[in-house]
Amino acid sequence: MSYTYIKKSSFSFEETLDELRLAFEKEWYWVVSNVNIAEKIQRKIDKTFPKYVTLWFCKPDLAYKYLNEDINLWIFMPCSISIYEKDNKIFISAWLPENVIDKVIKNKNLKKISFEISELMKKVIDSI
Repeated sequence: MSYTYIKKSSFSFEETLDELRLAFEKEWYWVVSNVNIAEKIQRKIDKTFPKYVTLWFCKPDLAYKYLNEDINLWIFMPCSISIYEKDNKIFISAWLPENVIDKVIKNKNLKKISFEISELMKKVIDSI
């Protein structure tokens, strides 16, 4: 059981970012933040790094359910998706809460919610 879900994109890097944003917005997620990791590495330590952007998404109704189960779960929020270039190919990678939360916190309701989040994330990624 992997903690990540990875898919190769058939789009360019920038198109993948745009398509992901649109696909998540269709599912009522909103982009909370994004970080251009490659740019930060270049600026902070003057090292070259392949294209790598992380987007954080949140779906309010799922966040509400999650935090009502355990207010301290904010540390696992929001959903994190990375788009990166490797060997001249573009990949989308997401950590799957269903495979992480169950190992850390034993709670049947959280397991159900985490499964729901993971399935939605995979659905959106597969739509790209």
